[in-house]
Amino acid sequence: MDRWTLSERRFRQIALVTTAGLCLLVVAGGVVRLTGSGLGCDDWPNCNDQSFVDVSSGHTAIEQVNRLLSGVIGIPTLLMAIGSFRVRPRRPRRGPTGLVIPSLLVLVTVLANGVVGGIAVRADLHPALVQSHFLLAMASIAFALVAVRRSSLDGSSRGPAASTRFRNLATAVTVLTGVAIVTGTVVTGTGPHAGDEDVRRWGFDVSNVARIHSISVIATVGVALALVLQMRREPGAVRDRSARTLSAWMFIAVLQGGIGYVQYFTGVPEILVGAHIAGATALWVATVWLASGVRQPAAAAEVPLAFAGTAARSM
Repeated sequence: MDRWTLSERRFRQIALVTTAGLCLLVVAGGVVRLTGSGLGCDDWPNCNDQSFVDVSSGHTAIEQVNRLLSGVIGIPTLLMAIGSFRVRPRRPRRGPTGLVIPSLLVLVTVLANGVVGGIAVRADLHPALVQSHFLLAMASIAFALVAVRRSSLDGSSRGPAASTRFRNLATAVTVLTGVAIVTGTVVTGTGPHAGDEDVRRWGFDVSNVARIHSISVIATVGVALALVLQMRREPGAVRDRSARTLSAWMFIAVLQGGIGYVQYFTGVPEILVGAHIAGATALWVATVWLASGVRQPAAAAEVPLAFAGTAARSM
C-alpha cells in the first residue's frame, strides 16, 4: 500500500486544480444564465426526452458544454477525496482528519450541486434552486481552499498568533462577504438574467433588493477597513502574512462595487453581469484564504491568492 500514497505537494496540486475548476464552473454557469441557455436542455441527466446529448441549437450546445465541464471537474474532486486518506507523512499537529474532512465536504457539495442543478432544470429554473446552485458552488470552493491551506502548512514551525480582535474582525469580514454574496444572488434572481426569458423570478422590487445588497457590501468594506487598521497593530509576522491577502481583498471589493454600480445604471448588460460573477468568485477566494490563514503559520502557499488576483485583473 505504500505505493498508493501522495505527498502533501501532490495533494496540494490536485486541490488547486479542483479549486480552479470549481471557480471556472461558476463562471461557466454564469454564461449559461446570461445567454438564456438554462433550459437549453430541459431534462436531466438527459438533455431532453429524445437524446442524452443534443447540440442542435446554440442554447443546447452551451448547456451541454457546461454539463461536460461539470463532469470533467468531478475527476480531480474525486481524486482529491480519495487522496486525502493517502497523504504521507501525516502531520500529527493537524490530526488525521485535517485533509480528509474538507476534501470529503468538497465531494459531497459537488455531488449535491449536481442534484440541485438537475432539480432546478426540472423545476423550470425556480430562483430558489438556481440561487442554491450558486451558493453550494461557493461552499465547495471554500472547502477546497481549506484543504489547500492545510496541505500548504509547514509542520515544523508556526508563526505568532493574531490577536483576538484581528481574528474576530476577519470572521466578521467573512460572514459579511457571505451575506453580500447571498443578497447579490437575490438581486440576480429578481433581475432580467434568470437563465431563460420565461422562467419565474423573485417578485421583489429590484431597486429595493439592489439597495439591500449595496448596504451589505458597504458594511463589509467598512469592517474590512477596521481589519486593515487592526493589522497595523499586529506582530510583524502576522502583518506580513495578512497584508497581501487583505490588499487583494480590498482591490477586488472596490472593483466589484464599481462594476455593480455601473451595471445597475446601464441596464445590467450581460458582459458586466458576467464580470460581476467572476469578481464575486475571486472575492470569495480571497475571503476564505484570509479567514483560513488567520490562525495559520506564515509558511502557507500563496497560489490561491494569486489565482484570485489574476481573475480580478482579467475582468
